[in-house]
Formats: sequence, C-alpha cells, structure tokens
Amino acid sequence: MYGLQLLLALALTFFPMWVWLDRLVPVGTQSRYLLVSGYALLLGMIGVTLMMRLLSFLGIPFSLTSIASVASFIFLSGIIAPRKWRTSDVVTLSDRCISEQLTWAQRILIGICLALIFSRLIALGIEVGTRPQFSWDGKQHWTKQAKVFFELGKVATYVPLDQWLALSTQDVYTNMHPDYPITTPLLQAWTNVALGEWHDSLMNLPWLMTWISIGLIFYAQARNAGIDSVISAAGAYVVLSLPFLNTHVALAGYADLLLALCFLASVCAFYNWSQRRQYWQATLLLLCSFSGLLIKNEGFFWLLALLPGVILVICGIRFGIWAVAAAALALFIAVALMPDLWVIAGHSLEELSLRYRPAGLSALYHSFLLHDNWHFLTYLFIAALFLLLWHSRRLSPSLAPVASVLVSAFALYFFLYLFTRYSFGAVRFSSLNRVALQLMPAAAFFTLLVYAKLLPDAQKNHNEPND
Repeated sequence: MYGLQLLLALALTFFPMWVWLDRLVPVGTQSRYLLVSGYALLLGMIGVTLMMRLLSFLGIPFSLTSIASVASFIFLSGIIAPRKWRTSDVVTLSDRCISEQLTWAQRILIGICLALIFSRLIALGIEVGTRPQFSWDGKQHWTKQAKVFFELGKVATYVPLDQWLALSTQDVYTNMHPDYPITTPLLQAWTNVALGEWHDSLMNLPWLMTWISIGLIFYAQARNAGIDSVISAAGAYVVLSLPFLNTHVALAGYADLLLALCFLASVCAFYNWSQRRQYWQATLLLLCSFSGLLIKNEGFFWLLALLPGVILVICGIRFGIWAVAAAALALFIAVALMPDLWVIAGHSLEELSLRYRPAGLSALYHSFLLHDNWHFLTYLFIAALFLLLWHSRRLSPSLAPVASVLVSAFALYFFLYLFTRYSFGAVRFSSLNRVALQLMPAAAFFTLLVYAKLLPDAQKNHNEPND
C-alpha cells in the first residue's frame, strides 16, 4: 500500500517539472533524458513545496487531492503547450549526441560503476525506509515543523521564543531557528500527506531522490562538457560514494544535502553556459541557484559566489579579474560601513563578532585531509587547482570562471570558520562538515573538468570555449 502511495508522490513531484524541462532542453543534447530527469527531481521537490505554500496562502488544507490537483494542472499545461515553445537554441553537430564506439573494457568499466551505484541505491533505500528519524537537526528543528504542518494542513507561523511567550494565540509556534526557510519540513510533510499518515521513516524519501538527482546531473552535465561516458560514469560513482554524503542520506533529516544538490546543479549549468552561452543552461543556472535561498541561509552565500564567475564570462578574463577585484573591494567597504545590527542571510555583524580565530585551523585540516569524510577528493581538488595554475595558458580560457566560483565559495567557507564566532562549529566538529558537504559535489565536478581537459584523448572531442 505504501509503495503505490510513494510512487504517486514521486510522480506528482517529478512529472510536472519534467514536462516543462523537456520543452526547455533541446533535442539532440548529450544525455538529454538523464539531464532532464536529474533537474526535474531537484526542481520538482522545490516546486511541490511552492505548491503547498500557495495552497496554504489560499486557505486550502494540504491533502493528496489538493496537491495532486495543482501538480496535474502544471503537468497538463506543459503537455498542451505549443511545440514552438521548445528552446530555439541550435544544437550544432559538435554538440549533438555522438554514438561512442566503446571497447569491451570500457563497457565493463561502465557496468561496474552502474552495479556499484545500484547496490548503493538499494542499501540507502533500506536505510531511508526503515530507520526512524535520527539526525540532530531533524529532531530539533525540521521534523518538528513538518509535524506541525502535517497536523494543521497548512504552513504555520514561527516566531522567536520571546515573541512566542508574549503571545497568547495558539496559531503561533516557535523553535530554535524560526527564521530558517521551510522547504525541508514541507518536503517531509508532503511525503506524509501522500502516505495519509505520519511515518517517521518513509517521509525521508526526498533524501534518496536527492542522491539520485546528484548522480544524474553530475553525469549528464559532464557529458555535455565533452567528457566521455566512461570518465563521466566513474566521476558520478566517486561523488555518490563520498562517505559524508552517504551518511546524510542514511541518517536523513538534514537540509545540507539538498543545498549541495542545488549548488552542484548551478555550477554544472554555469560551466556549460560559460562555454556555449545556451540560454537553457542559463535558465537552469538561475532556477537552481535561487532555489538554494529556499533551503538554508547559506544559499545566499553560494549564490554570491557565482558572481565572480559570471563577471569573468561577461567581461573576459583580463578585464574580468579587475572587475572582480573592484567588486570584492566594494563588498569589503560595504561590510565595514554596515551597521552591526543589520541582518543579511540570517546573520548580523554583531552576531558574527568578526576577528581571527586560529583554533579552527586544526579542525579544518583534520576534517579535510585526515578524516575519511571525502576519501581523496580534497587532495584531488587541491591538485586540480595547482594544475589549473600550471597550465593556465591552456586551461584558463575555459576553466577560470568556474574556478573562481569554487574559490569564492571556499573562501567564504573558511572565513566563516576562521573569522566569525561560528568557529566553534569547527573546533567541536559539529557543523564544518555539514557546510562543506554543500560544496564538495561541485568541487568534484570542477576536479573532473580539469583532469578531463588534460587527457589527450579527451581533447579531441572536447568543445573549445567561445571567445
């Protein structure tokens, strides 16, 4: 019984966005169906929570019928939309799907990667389907809100503790972070609405969907970047086998994995847009980067990290470096002049208490380079940055913009744990890995780009960037 309801919930989440993305992505795109499916899972999960917000605003209680009605309307609108709405991007001969002549050894390698990914999917599916709510954030924050939304059948108002104590109405609630986005608890509430009852394990199905989406987007966008199928499949397996990423699926309940998916999807779309200026990639970039704002406050900073890359693409490398430096200086001056009580992305300068805190260095070193959170990804990412500098004349025209995005994101990450009061999250090993998870899949995609660019065989089929 639960199986049919979960399949219906998945269909109502996936297909309304899939049909519109099918209109957006040109026919002939590399790994087109995998790409559309991966982004449909991500944007579908965001979309269903927006449907629930709309229903709550209109005073319509959450139910399978009400949500299915909105989802069906969006799906049918996409079905009957004129075919001429399909993207006008021209898919050139070099961009079209090329039937690779794979050797038996290559086929075996791809088969091994698929078998390993499928076995991991089964294991994680068992974990998600049978393990009760476990994660700290889930029990202390997200799932509490999900329970309220589910029981009330609407979005409830959350206020700080002092305001909650001062109010006598029963329509106001409080928790540890009442200003946090509500996408994650709405996803948990939606799964339970589809089930028809509260289920402490099956409500975490979106975390398994997120894991699948990471693999689909990583592989499909790597293929669109000109990387062959064997290397793309191996790269997808590497990402999907990262220990800390798998932990966040098995112990579902944290919002960081979904934000990691948003940032990965944004970086992938950004790189391929920077090469060919395809407007459908730019559309995916905008949708995914702004979706991060709906998940956690950190989404604002990862959106900000995309700006240096956009500047380099628009202005060119030489002039763009000066433009980025000027923008960074302007940002520094703005922060210096900003009143301490102003709040940006949920934080004020007074709360951050800016000063250097060297105690976080040891924790960051252990987390990235000694603990087995990321296998060898940290070492490979650092090596990729050095290779980019060493071969700058050859690689910079195409990889400098996406490199600036990753460098900016990690600069903000290290600033958080070395120069703000949140350094205790590093010293105690309580949050630094969760926030790093938001960046590491995108770092893996950049690393794969560097190594694929340096492979002689890959250069023959790799499309050169537009000047």
